Amino acid sequence: MQDMMDTLLRYGYVVLFFYSLGGGMVGILCAGVLSSLGKMELSWCIALAFIANTLGSSGLYFLGKHGKKDFLPYFKKHRRKLALALLKVKQHGTILILTQKFIYGLKTLIPLAAALAKYDLKRFLFLNALASFIWALSLGLVGFAFGGLVEKIFEKFGNYSYASFLFLGLLIALLLGYLAKFSQKNAS
Repeated sequence: MQDMMDTLLRYGYVVLFFYSLGGGMVGILCAGVLSSLGKMELSWCIALAFIANTLGSSGLYFLGKHGKKDFLPYFKKHRRKLALALLKVKQHGTILILTQKFIYGLKTLIPLAAALAKYDLKRFLFLNALASFIWALSLGLVGFAFGGLVEKIFEKFGNYSYASFLFLGLLIALLLGYLAKFSQKNAS
């Protein structure tokens, strides 16, 4: 059993890296919680999430800059969102690049729009690295801070095996409801 736990935790870092390439907030939050429980090392989690997130957004920038003919057909349904993102990058580039990591739905569009808007490469790479560092550090620390609370909740309701599943289901439902509500606001 312990060997399986060690294997899962070892691959947890790899999963965190690949999940953070796409801006996985849940991944770094969960890694923070696991770090507070002593299952993972917080500094490694933050470093991996930072590196992966920086690489992922930079890759999207380069895709937008050098492969726009290849990827634009995939965005036919999202032309309006991409055009709006392009306009906003031209107006408020620095602010958007620094905050896009925290706004659901913009994590993919802003690096692409920055490339299409011919945003300066060096400036984008610097701001993207700074934003990725702030993102990884803040979410890792938030996950770490709430890890104790999660542990207490599971200890309290641990005797009731169904309660853990209900609690997790409730958390997932709240998260999905929030994301659906956020998406509807931005669509109108």
